[in-house]
Amino acid sequence: MLAVTGQGVIYLLSVVLARQLGVDGFEAYAVASAAFTLMVMFAPRGIEKFALRTLPVLYERGDWGRARGFLRFGLRRTLWTTLLIGSAAYLWVQFFSHFPSATKLAIGVSCLSLPTGALVHYGIEVLSANGRDILATAIFRIVVPTTTFILIGLLLYLPIEISGAMAVGCWGIAWTLALAVVMNQVRRTTPPQVWQIKPIEDASTWRRGARPFQNYRISLALLAQISVIFLDRLQSSAAAVGAYVAAVGTVNLALTLATTTNRFYSRRLSIMLEQQDFAGVLKLRRERLRWLLPAMALFLATVFGFGREILGLFRPEFVDEGIIALYLLAGTTVIAVLFSLAPTYLKYMGHNRTILKTMVGAAVIQVLLLGMLVPRFAATGGALAYTVSMCGMFWIFARMAHRELVQLKVNRKML
Repeated sequence: MLAVTGQGVIYLLSVVLARQLGVDGFEAYAVASAAFTLMVMFAPRGIEKFALRTLPVLYERGDWGRARGFLRFGLRRTLWTTLLIGSAAYLWVQFFSHFPSATKLAIGVSCLSLPTGALVHYGIEVLSANGRDILATAIFRIVVPTTTFILIGLLLYLPIEISGAMAVGCWGIAWTLALAVVMNQVRRTTPPQVWQIKPIEDASTWRRGARPFQNYRISLALLAQISVIFLDRLQSSAAAVGAYVAAVGTVNLALTLATTTNRFYSRRLSIMLEQQDFAGVLKLRRERLRWLLPAMALFLATVFGFGREILGLFRPEFVDEGIIALYLLAGTTVIAVLFSLAPTYLKYMGHNRTILKTMVGAAVIQVLLLGMLVPRFAATGGALAYTVSMCGMFWIFARMAHRELVQLKVNRKML
């Protein structure tokens, strides 16, 4: 409920910005937000998701030295990577890209916001690994978007014309404030023994372990955001970009259920696999689907019943441009939500090469389809390309995970 509430704030914020910024201004904001998402997914280089796999096990073993070493290693790795990526992206956008000046400025502000945003992403996963899932969700899903909404609301009262760059800057301030809260809470919720012992680092092992999570996060971010970039480059209509972003913002209400609750399930999954409780993993999956299935059915009914009214909240010109895209993205999101724990299981079990090959194949298919469909069908083409690649990818992941789990359960019974 916290996650859905927070996503509702983001959704309302998008509606306000679409109306206040106009079509061109909202396009600049949307492209800058997509660029930030791509950078922030890459910046921690998988170490934030690997924390959910590693820290609970280290705590369970009482390996406090390595736990402290891991925390320090992840912080250092995330910070240096963000500085490098942010600087490179800023220089490229400002001096070598062909984006409009408003978009360049908005992306530049995103680059400045990257270090604090990436560190918050890392800290949130550490909080979840510490068993504070609700606290992590509240900070990430409620505090950050609500602070941004308040800041933009204050700007609207000033006698100035708000721009896409200013809206992105409000997010940057919110990330900075959230970082202070996250650092304080990580310190308080981490077992006290961790801070009382000399850190032990196993950097090479952790780099190898984080690599599959890095590859998965980057690939997933590319699959999710590349349609916006293609639409911006291949479509002259800013309304097509805005309509697609409005549709994505709508379906993200459902996607949030998976990304947030998976922190809780990933922690439990890590401990179950450490104990080789494969029957428990299957039970965990059934427990998750028991409440997700009716939630997804309600979501689809809402989208298909009130899709035009939903897009009309953003701007009237988004309705015809984005209604088919909204329907396609909604169906794809349901598939992604229901099967989203399968790739986590496969990563935990070491199927890294298979995951990477599958995601690379999905990305190639999506890029090819975007090149063919976007110039002709605009937002609908972008959504169709995303649907084909994502549904195929998650079907493969779910099939692999289910077959292996059943086989491992049978083998354990025989032993």
